[in-house]
Amino acid sequence: MKVVYKGIPPKLSAAIQKKLDARFAKLGKLLDGRGERGAHVVVVQERQQYCAEVTIHFYDHELVGNGSDPDLLNALTHALSKIETQAVKTKGKWREKHRRKDAPKKDAGKAAD
Repeated sequence: MKVVYKGIPPKLSAAIQKKLDARFAKLGKLLDGRGERGAHVVVVQERQQYCAEVTIHFYDHELVGNGSDPDLLNALTHALSKIETQAVKTKGKWREKHRRKDAPKKDAGKAAD
């Protein structure tokens, strides 16, 4: 998954970057069914709070997760957990819609004879 960061300090600690990469890898496995996905992460610091917004385009929908916390990692983790919830719900709806199409039944052809 390609991740574009805006507003984050350029040098994140190795531990924080490793945890973020693991979360995005998990999210990438969930979303990368139809090609490479890209995530846009915007972080704004207001007083002592970090406000993080993660946006991903998925199945013609925009998945947006917002999180705020005094700790940068917690704010991003909260936003990513919201994205995961939305992705599971959207993927389930898409799967249900496309698997429920009325297929021609095998018994219908035999009854006409």
